Amino acid sequence: MIKLKVDDIDYIYIKNEKNTYTETIFQYCYNKGITIPCFCYHEKLSIAGNCRMCIVQINNGLGVSCAVNLIDSTTIYTDNKRVREARESILEFLLINHPLDCPICDQASECDLQDISLIFGADRGRFYEPKKRAVDNFNQKGPLIKTIMTRCIHCTRCVRFSNEVSNFMLGVISRGLKMEIGTYINENENISLLDVLSGNIIDLCPVGALTSMPYAFKVRS
Repeated sequence: MIKLKVDDIDYIYIKNEKNTYTETIFQYCYNKGITIPCFCYHEKLSIAGNCRMCIVQINNGLGVSCAVNLIDSTTIYTDNKRVREARESILEFLLINHPLDCPICDQASECDLQDISLIFGADRGRFYEPKKRAVDNFNQKGPLIKTIMTRCIHCTRCVRFSNEVSNFMLGVISRGLKMEIGTYINENENISLLDVLSGNIIDLCPVGALTSMPYAFKVRS
């Protein structure tokens, strides 16, 4: 067994049958009812650790809880001042180029970015760019998925689902400020989203980048 201290409360974690520690800090805290915000983590997909929202203080440093396994004699803080300020900064960067179209977005009131910004975000922003970054929608065919990729926060849930579960091709193109979700091959090639499992990425998307086309402009949640 290993001993942990999470938010000044002592816990004991016992090894599994294979004598290994398989749970990450995020999974352990989730099972204990400790809320940690996240965008990219999903229990059925591989761990990416690229949204950084699940950041916690591990001993004296900050770490991404979804990608760090449990370690003996670890002190973890999930909601102290240092962690809250780090999460505010992460959300501030996510919202720099995010469009302010919540009133017309079909994901509004069901949006993880809205909920997490309300609870963990700051009450004002410090960046006022004259023009937000815009991204073209990737070419796709299919009756289910409506794409507005300017809203994408690059959690890569849809990419991991397409590579690990389904068989349609999505990938990450370029890096940094030019990063976007699209196809590995020619830009003019349509992405076939007619796969029987492709509609699941509508629910996987935490923002309004991938929404339901038949649902659009019909009713609001």
